[in-house]
Amino acid sequence: MGSPQNYVTVTRRQPDIEDYIDMLRRYRSWVIGPTFAGLVIAVVVAFCWPDTYESRAVMRIIPQAVPANLVEGVGMASMSQRLDQMTAQILGRTALMNIIQEPALDLYKKERAHLTLDEVAETMRTKAIKVNLYDAPGGSTNRGAQAFVIRFRYTDRFKAQQVVREITGKFEEVNFALQQTQASTTAHFLTDELKKAKDRVDSAQEQLGQFAAQHAGELPQDSAGNMALVNSKEQEIHSIEDAIGRSQDQKLSVEIQLQNLKLAEADAAANVEQTQTTPNATLRNERVVQLDKIIADANQGLRNLQQKYKDDYPDVVAAKKTVKTLEDQRADLEKIDMASPSPAGPQVRTFVNPVAIQRLQDLRASEKTGTGAIANLQADIDRRTRRMAQVQNELQNLQAKVAASPAALQRYNELQAELNLAKEAYDAESKIRDKSETAVSLEQHRAGETLDLLETADLPEAPVEPNRWAIVGLGTFIGLLAGFAMAGAKELKNTSLKNLKDVRAYTNLPVLSSVPLLENALLIRRKRRLAWLAWSSALVIGGILMSGAAYYWSTGRSGPS
Repeated sequence: MGSPQNYVTVTRRQPDIEDYIDMLRRYRSWVIGPTFAGLVIAVVVAFCWPDTYESRAVMRIIPQAVPANLVEGVGMASMSQRLDQMTAQILGRTALMNIIQEPALDLYKKERAHLTLDEVAETMRTKAIKVNLYDAPGGSTNRGAQAFVIRFRYTDRFKAQQVVREITGKFEEVNFALQQTQASTTAHFLTDELKKAKDRVDSAQEQLGQFAAQHAGELPQDSAGNMALVNSKEQEIHSIEDAIGRSQDQKLSVEIQLQNLKLAEADAAANVEQTQTTPNATLRNERVVQLDKIIADANQGLRNLQQKYKDDYPDVVAAKKTVKTLEDQRADLEKIDMASPSPAGPQVRTFVNPVAIQRLQDLRASEKTGTGAIANLQADIDRRTRRMAQVQNELQNLQAKVAASPAALQRYNELQAELNLAKEAYDAESKIRDKSETAVSLEQHRAGETLDLLETADLPEAPVEPNRWAIVGLGTFIGLLAGFAMAGAKELKNTSLKNLKDVRAYTNLPVLSSVPLLENALLIRRKRRLAWLAWSSALVIGGILMSGAAYYWSTGRSGPS
């Protein structure tokens, strides 16, 4: 066996410009072939790709005919909100399926052959139809868009235009129906809310009325009157108490006088008949003396009565009459004594004392008067006592109302506040409801916001896609990149020494001379024929394919879609 060989890994030499030129010369077929293939494929794809046309229309929002400061419409606050709402309704799957199946349009025949109608409609909605807000060129963007653009892409430009017309017509119909529905719905809703607000007001009024009826006299407007009545009742009670006190004092005084009269009446009754044995002169003198004592006692009683009562008081008047009668009797007695002769001896007499009889009668009359006065005073006391009990009961009721007034006042204020809030809510709802009814009338007269075609659906002349020359250029560029990649891979795989620079770099030996590569002439001619045949075939096939694609494109544009 031979000795084992040692393999040494050698780093490749860094190529220069001449090396790259040599590479291109060696692998020019590897670069030109993929580039030509990319060109052919790109041309075939570009011209077999069907044309897609885009038709567009611009619709604008026309403000309501009546000034907004006079009549407020029901238009949505934002154009984008209105547009989203109408788009969701118009471009729904059901609406699009109806458009696709219209006999005059009959869209997406090929797609409907292998896809469901629902899938075709979803593809149409997401890819073919675009609805966007529109800003006029040079217009201010901060004022908000007042128009929108409707675009539809399809392979048939006439159908694309017809579909855009169909969609714009639906936008006009839906906008009017949406405005009417919104106005009517708003009016009905606000009518219901107004009814609820009215029911709330009625309920609050009923609760307040019931509370006022249950707490009569305890309400805020009654507090001042209650306090005045309390003060008045207290003053009346004090007045009645003072009057009762005075009457009781008078009754006590009369009762004392009545007792004195009874005692004096007993004395007078005992002195009505008198038996006395005395000389005649002595007897007469004793009668005068006795009558003087009675007159003195009567005067003393009169003075006592005058100290307590006025001169027109019945007892005072009666006492004065008694004193006058006694004085008259004394004067008559003195006259009799002076006119009659004196008897010779002592005499024993039983006589009726007229003064005592008169006094007894006067005392009985005074007793009767006193008894009547006591009865009158007692009746007055009883009447005033009943009145005081009645006033005290009324005072207690008033004080109970005053004591309950803070809680009642708080609840009354709560009910009053609830009533005020209910009335404010009712007034607000009433104003809003009136506006909504005006808005309904505005829409019925078609004087609200409407949609108008600013630009009708145009008939596209040139397709928007595909960009064929961009596809051709991109395909050719990709083929060129693929050729360079294949040439580079071929170069990396080839590890042979290709020129004198490689010999000097990898052997570190001087090169004295070089011998050119000698090949068989027959073999060279065979290779050239094969290369020429391959390139001719490729050029012919590529030309046929590109010509066919161009012809297909031209016939497709001139014929129906």
